[in-house]
Amino acid sequence: MEEALVKGAAGSLIQKDRLEKKGIRDWPGKFVVRVEDVLQALGDLARSWHHRHPVPVVAITGSNGKTTIKEMTALILGKKFTVLKTEGNWNNLIGLPLMLLKLAPEHEVAVLEMGMSVPGEIRRLRAIAEPKISTICNIGHAHLEFLGDIEGVARAKGELWEGTGEDDWIAVNLDDPRVAERAAAVRCRKLTFGILRKADLTARDLSLREGKGMRFSLSVEGAKRSVQLSTFGKHHVYNALTAAALAKILGISLEGIVAGLEEFQPLAGRGKILRLGRNIHIMDESYNANPDSLQATLAAFEEAKGKSRGLLVMGDMLEIGSSSPAEHAKMGEWVAHRGLAYLIFFGEKAQDLAQGAQTGGAAKGKILVAPTREEAVKKLEEIMEDGDWVLVKGSRAMRMEGIIQGLEGSWGRG
Repeated sequence: MEEALVKGAAGSLIQKDRLEKKGIRDWPGKFVVRVEDVLQALGDLARSWHHRHPVPVVAITGSNGKTTIKEMTALILGKKFTVLKTEGNWNNLIGLPLMLLKLAPEHEVAVLEMGMSVPGEIRRLRAIAEPKISTICNIGHAHLEFLGDIEGVARAKGELWEGTGEDDWIAVNLDDPRVAERAAAVRCRKLTFGILRKADLTARDLSLREGKGMRFSLSVEGAKRSVQLSTFGKHHVYNALTAAALAKILGISLEGIVAGLEEFQPLAGRGKILRLGRNIHIMDESYNANPDSLQATLAAFEEAKGKSRGLLVMGDMLEIGSSSPAEHAKMGEWVAHRGLAYLIFFGEKAQDLAQGAQTGGAAKGKILVAPTREEAVKKLEEIMEDGDWVLVKGSRAMRMEGIIQGLEGSWGRG
């Protein structure tokens, strides 16, 4: 607290017990509010501020794709409204209140991402933000270390729809059975979307435009338009459908939705493709990883690279819990069947991945284990050829972006 005040903060919240134990002095010209629980007080303060600036809140949660959906949605809505959106990864019990406290008179809508790792977090985030429009984009194998199994994930994500009012809206992914099941029990207004099932918004005729991304026909309550995304993979079509549904609820026309989706560019760490010297391409998926996102990402990578040679650099998938060794071995076995030229594994679970890849039939000479990021870059430099495509994937704490930075330093931008 003292450091923040010295650096110019106007004041601070502080728990009573900490203040008493440390004997922190009062600060002339500053405010120090003593509270029983700092997180509770921060959330209550943010909710009160939102009541002073009562704009509709759009809340987005799910196992994969939250940030991409948030960015797509904000981009579409930004054509009509002044939008406040979650910055970076400010989606937890600290970040979300801080975002709400940024609400200003000019804002007309807030698009907020809600993350979680343990039961009860989404419930509290909902209580703070009081969203009128929300979606659980999907339910998958994430945060199993804290939630036990996928049903635990479903219960925790489902907290977003607890207490939803009849006048509220939810956007429902009918292709995800766990999402659809929870939506069926909610009494409110609903807008459905999907690829496989009949819904209010659908994507049909999915195809790949070489070097460009996914193309599909978007149908919104019977009206159809063609959409060209700059991203690869079926999972990004689902992301686009989710954003389209949220925008439709807020009155955006089909033409406005298509314009926003086509303007969207993938973010660093979440599918952005970098071109280096000698026509080498890097698909940057360095922000996060779990079994579901790995499979979706690798499918997108295969689409993007086409007939070019592909290399995978994979770091640990974290927060999987006691099943982590088995899950890494399973994923190693799975990637062994993808026809990649080399598999480079980095992290504490690298040996589990390598063992799985061997079980899957990958040649030993094609499986490389790197003890450090620097060693991973060195191995890549030894094996990369002109025109190669490299997928870099790992959980956030693995800092896989360091591998990309190392390659950029060696090969330069193309």
